[in-house]
Amino acid sequence: ARTRGTIGAMGYSDWTVSDNSVRKKRIPPAPTVSAPKSGSITYNTSPRVLIATGIEPDGQLQIIEVKVDDGAWLNSVDNAEMFSVGGELGDNVNTIFSSGALSYGSHTVIIRCYDNVTLLRSTEVTRSFNVLETPFEAITANVTHVKAAHITDLRSVVNDLRNYYNITAYTWSNNIIAGRTQIRDWGYHIIEIRAAINDVVDYINDFDNDAISPIDWLPLGTGRPRADVMNQLQELPIIV
Repeated sequence: ARTRGTIGAMGYSDWTVSDNSVRKKRIPPAPTVSAPKSGSITYNTSPRVLIATGIEPDGQLQIIEVKVDDGAWLNSVDNAEMFSVGGELGDNVNTIFSSGALSYGSHTVIIRCYDNVTLLRSTEVTRSFNVLETPFEAITANVTHVKAAHITDLRSVVNDLRNYYNITAYTWSNNIIAGRTQIRDWGYHIIEIRAAINDVVDYINDFDNDAISPIDWLPLGTGRPRADVMNQLQELPIIV
């Protein structure tokens, strides 16, 4: 038989009785937060927080709590729909928390765990980040001419996304120089940008299987840069 303890004034639990033995309850470990990286940028107004439980020293299940800015604490049991894996979690379990829609600007997320017996809480992990609007110019088929700035803006945003997920910046093979970079090289630049985005999608899916569906990339075609290919790339940062 197991008896739940209570949390004392100093944050420590009372004695826990388990299987006829009495011992002091130990504090659960702080969760590991793989994303966001503190100080990073996202363009998704419902950003993902990648969380992993630690090893609970007393073998109890854990509940994850998340607080965004000055909002209420949300947890993996009562708000399971906000977690990719909800409920009471075991050791080393990955889950992705998706917040409700946030305004553009700076935000803070606080994450902690508690066990399901004493409710004793771990230390808190805090991450700050910024939600920004994408800087992209609208591209209209047969109207907008794709320019160097369109490609450099995409590169910058993609590396912002990689930084949010703690992935190193992508090293582009060639500089883009307005008025000098050949339009014939457009396809190579698009393939590189796609590869840099695929790294992010793979990272998220490796953390939690099938969190994002594989991207069905549009064909590049031939001739001048295609508006639909550019628009597909411009739309991705707001959902990744």
